[in-house]
Amino acid sequence: MTHSDAEPPPPPARGAGSDASPAGGDPRRWSYVVLVFLTLGAGAMDAVAFLALGGVFTANMTGNLILVALVGGENWQIRVIRSGLACVIFSIGVFVGFKVPDRGRANESWPSAATRLLWICLALHVAFLAGWILCDAAPGPTPTLLLIAVASCAMGLQVAAARRVDVAGITTTFVTGTLAALLQSLASRRTADTARRAVIVLALAAGALCASLVLHLAPLWAGAVPLLFTILAPATVVTRLRPRGPRRSRRPRTGTGG
Repeated sequence: MTHSDAEPPPPPARGAGSDASPAGGDPRRWSYVVLVFLTLGAGAMDAVAFLALGGVFTANMTGNLILVALVGGENWQIRVIRSGLACVIFSIGVFVGFKVPDRGRANESWPSAATRLLWICLALHVAFLAGWILCDAAPGPTPTLLLIAVASCAMGLQVAAARRVDVAGITTTFVTGTLAALLQSLASRRTADTARRAVIVLALAAGALCASLVLHLAPLWAGAVPLLFTILAPATVVTRLRPRGPRRSRRPRTGTGG
C-alpha cells in the first residue's frame, strides 16, 4: 500500500480542535448562573441606593421615571434631581455598553464584549465601595450624587452585558418582563425556562434582602454586598466559560510504500 492509498485520518471530535468549547461544560447553564449573580448584585445595589442614597433606584429605571414625575412632597426637587441623574447615567451606560465591539470569534460560547463589560462593572463597584467607606456610610449631598452616578453607570453596563448573552430573555436589573413571562408560561402550561425565570425573580429580592440586612446591622459594609455578588459573575466566566485552547492532534501513522 502506497502513501497515497493510506486511509485518511479520522475527523477530529466535535469541539476538540476549536477554542469555542468552554472549559466548564454546558455554556448555556453557566451563562444563566452569571445572570443570577448579576441579578443578586442589582437587587443589593438598589436596596443600598433606595435606603441610603435618598430613595432612588440605580438599577430599576421604571421606578426612577415615576419618581422624576412625582411633583410635591417634602424635598421633591432633590428627589427629582437624584432620580433624573440615575436615569441619565444609566442610559449612558447602556448606550456605551452596546457600542463596545465584540472582537471575539463568532462561534464563542460567551461574547468577549460581555466579559469586558463585566470587568468594567466590577471596577465601578469597587469605586462605589471605596466612596461608601470614605463617607463612613453616611454620604452628604454631593457624595450622594457621585455614588448614584457610579452605581447607575455600573447597572447600565450590566444591562448591556446581559442583553448580549440573551438567555431566555432574562434581564438582571428589573424583573417585570421576566415575571410576566413566568406567569404567561404558567398560565399556558409551557414549562420551558419557567424555573429559570422564577429564580431570577427571587434573586432580585434576595439580593435586596441581604443588602438591607447588612445596612441595618453593619452599615459600613453594606456597600460591599453588591460587589461580592457581582465579582462572582466574571469569576464564573473565567473559570467556566472561557474558551479552551486548540488541542494538538497527533499526526496519524501512515503505511510505507511497498
